[in-house]
Amino acid sequence: MSFLWGRPKAAAQPANPSGTEPQATKQSGKAQSLELVKYHAQTGKFEVGTEALRILRATAGPVGVVSVCGRARQGKSYILNQLLGRAGGFTVGPTHRPCTKGLWVWSAPVPRTAADGSPYHLVLLDTEGIDAYDQTGQYSTQIFSLAVLLSSLFVFNQMGGIDEAALDRLSLVTEMTKHIRVRAGGGEDASELAAFTPSFLWLLRDFYLTLEEDGRVVSPREYLESALAAVPGTGPGAAAKNAIRASIKSLFPDRDCFTLVRPVNEERELVSLDGLRPGDLRPEFREGLARLSALVFARARPKRLDSTVVTGPLLAGLVEAYVEAINAGAVPTIATAWQGVAEAESRGAADAAEAAYDAAWAGAAPGPEPAALDAAHARAVEAAAEAFAARALGPDAVKAANERRWREAVQARFAKARKEALASAALAVEQCLAAATKRVLEVAGRPDADPGALAAELAAAEAALAAAPGGAAKWQRWADWRRDVAAGAEARVAEAREARARHAAEGAAREAAEARVGVQAAAAEAQRLRAALGREAAARRGAEAAAAEAAAELERARRAARAGEEGAAAARAELMQARLDLGQAREALARAQAGSARGEGAAREAEAALARARGEAEATRREAEAAVGAARAEAQARATEAADLRRRVQELEAQAAGAEAALQAERARSAAAAVAATQAQANAFASPIPPSPPPAAGGAGRFAGARTVPSTPSAVEVKKMTKVAMQQWLTDAGEGATVYSLGLKNAKKAEYEAAVLDVLGSV
Repeated sequence: MSFLWGRPKAAAQPANPSGTEPQATKQSGKAQSLELVKYHAQTGKFEVGTEALRILRATAGPVGVVSVCGRARQGKSYILNQLLGRAGGFTVGPTHRPCTKGLWVWSAPVPRTAADGSPYHLVLLDTEGIDAYDQTGQYSTQIFSLAVLLSSLFVFNQMGGIDEAALDRLSLVTEMTKHIRVRAGGGEDASELAAFTPSFLWLLRDFYLTLEEDGRVVSPREYLESALAAVPGTGPGAAAKNAIRASIKSLFPDRDCFTLVRPVNEERELVSLDGLRPGDLRPEFREGLARLSALVFARARPKRLDSTVVTGPLLAGLVEAYVEAINAGAVPTIATAWQGVAEAESRGAADAAEAAYDAAWAGAAPGPEPAALDAAHARAVEAAAEAFAARALGPDAVKAANERRWREAVQARFAKARKEALASAALAVEQCLAAATKRVLEVAGRPDADPGALAAELAAAEAALAAAPGGAAKWQRWADWRRDVAAGAEARVAEAREARARHAAEGAAREAAEARVGVQAAAAEAQRLRAALGREAAARRGAEAAAAEAAAELERARRAARAGEEGAAAARAELMQARLDLGQAREALARAQAGSARGEGAAREAEAALARARGEAEATRREAEAAVGAARAEAQARATEAADLRRRVQELEAQAAGAEAALQAERARSAAAAVAATQAQANAFASPIPPSPPPAAGGAGRFAGARTVPSTPSAVEVKKMTKVAMQQWLTDAGEGATVYSLGLKNAKKAEYEAAVLDVLGSV
């Protein structure tokens, strides 16, 4: 560790004789002084700094505490900054007003190694100067007492040598014995208090005396002991002086003294001592600082109370306990404070043990087997015991009570967790077996139950049970289940298999008898079908003859219509000839009028001829119109007769097509039934009968020229028609053969739709 007496940017740093660099030097950018105890003048109460307590509680291991106390404005903070090896740590000011109020700690405890090699942290404590002008005597005593109670090394900083005035200032020691008790009830003296007081180092600053006695050099310690020797005399003054000396020696049996010369020669440089560079200081002072640091680090050991090493959390608890007692107006009792802190720490240790148990148990995550649960519990208890031992302190009775508390707590947790785990495992096994029971009984209850399927289901159930939680108990439960459930299911499967064999034999016999009956029925049905086909052929031949007769009648009607049309044409020709004759008569009249000179007789002759011609023309016209009317009437009658014949033919064709379709359907159903009933024996009677041929091409085709379409629906309307409506429309349109052929192949609606559209396109 190096010391930084000057400004932060100083280049030269003297070596630290302690050989260990404080943590504060490494974290100089973050570390700072924190207020540990603050006094509120308005309320007269002390307050503990939250951040400082947090730092102490975060220092888990043993701690030593070095506090520097003394008069105000005499460089206590400066000495602590040198121990930190830095400038600007604790506040150092150049004026007469005190810089430090209450108690302050450095936020980065210094890591150290004890004489036995164990690590610990050194906490540096800066105190408010005693006997300041703005203090009361009680306040100074309380600050002094708190510093002594919390320290493992108490440094009393003073300017000059030890004289009666200096000893009078340490009369606070006598007053402190009145404000501190070792145990409740009091009555003890300073010697009893000495068991709890720190090591004492009296630091003499700006010391200029030569330590000699009777011509020999004496040590600072000898100088201190000489100053504490009793003064002669029996008067009140001597008794008061000797009481102070006796109190100091009784309260601080482990004491020492150290001297430092004046740091600089120039008076003006003293006001900025913390900012001076090492080279600006006197060599004797620098050498003395190095020896002082070595002495402080050597004597500052971990603090102990009642043979217990104080840790950071314990120190924080003591601060709170002492301040609480002072604020309550009571005298701080070391045993009571220590008992309270020890009990709190032991309770905290018990809580830490429970937390360690919970963490170890959660990390183990044991299965529901009893052996695994017990092993995980034992490991978790070991972890809890280690956590408790690392933190528990205080009297054995306190530690034993808290240890019993955490052990009972974790045992109760384990018992509950063990019970729940085993119950959960048992429930999982029962659920697994219940599901297996359901599946096994379902397989065994099937009509076609098979031993192989049952064996596969039992194997699956065993695999599911193996994956379920639980130890040996689940396999005992499995054996019971196999005996009670699986064996019964296997017996049911065997019985069902035997019953199926008997039923199959009986069914085979019945099927043989039914096959023989079926063969006979098939033969009879074949005979009936042949008769029906004969009747259907005769009906078809009658329908064809009627259709031929209707076609001949229609042809005769057509010839009569053509003869009528020819007569009408001859009448029209005669009418045309009459008109030509009339034109000729008119021409003759014109010639007669033009030749009027030939006389009136010729005119009358011409008029008579014209009259005759007109009469003949009119007669001819009437005869022609009568002939045309007769021809038209006859043609209309023939057309009506032909339409009636066409409708009759269409009805006959539709009836024939329906009969053919029904016969075909009946034939197909009978043939299918015969085949299904007789199997291979019925093949001899199932020869397909050729369907009746559709009407001859000359059927509907012969009437194509005279087709009468019942209606002319649009393409959209055709798509909306049902299949039956399209069959009726095609029949009315003379397309019975088309309906017949589509019915034979069981055509879809789309094929009927195409046929209707084809007929509409040919009209």
